[in-house]
Amino acid sequence: MASQVEITNRALVKIGEARISSMGDNVHSARTASAIWDTLRDSELRARNWNFAIVRASLAALVSTPDFGFDYQYQLPAGCLRVIQVGEYYPYVNLGDYRGSSTAMWQIEGGKILTDLGAPLKIRYVSQVTDTGSWDSAFVECFACKLAVELAEPLTQSNTKRQLAWDEYKEALRMANRSDAIENPPEDLQDTPWIIARL
Repeated sequence: MASQVEITNRALVKIGEARISSMGDNVHSARTASAIWDTLRDSELRARNWNFAIVRASLAALVSTPDFGFDYQYQLPAGCLRVIQVGEYYPYVNLGDYRGSSTAMWQIEGGKILTDLGAPLKIRYVSQVTDTGSWDSAFVECFACKLAVELAEPLTQSNTKRQLAWDEYKEALRMANRSDAIENPPEDLQDTPWIIARL
C-alpha cells in the first residue's frame, strides 16, 4: 500500500504543489506535513469506524475499583482512539428501574472503562494504525484529501484551493461510507432516550 511520502505527495498534487522525496526534506511542504501528520491521522481514524482499524481485546480488571457508580475499571489498551463496543453486545439501556439512576452500562474516564461487567471485559475499539501499509485504500484517499485541506493555506495561501480540497475530501468520505455500507452487514439501531421515553 501507499507510504507516508506517497500519501503526502498525493495531497501536494491536489493543491498544485511540488512533490517531495522524503518526509525529512528541508522544504516547507515536508516540514508542514510532518508537523501535522500524527495528529491528523489520529483524528481521521477516531472520526469513523474504519474496518481496518477496528480491533478486539479482552481486558483484565484493575485491582483498584471506582470510588462510586461502577464495580470494576479496566485500563484502555495502548493506541485505543475510540471504544465502539463494550461487552459481548452493543450497549443497551436497562429498562428496569431506570428513574433516578444511570442507565449507562459503561463510562470512559481518565483512560479507563468503568463498568459493572466482570472480567475479562471484551471490547472493540478503533486503534491507532501508524503503519500506512495497513491502511485501506479508501482511508488513504480520504486522508490524502484531508491533508491537502490542511496544507492548502500554509503552502498556497489560496482559499480556493482549500475549498476544492475540502470538496474532494467530502466526496472521498461519501465513497468510503458507501463501500463500508456494502462491505458490512446491517446492524440494529440502538434504542435512544426518545424511544425509551415513549415506553
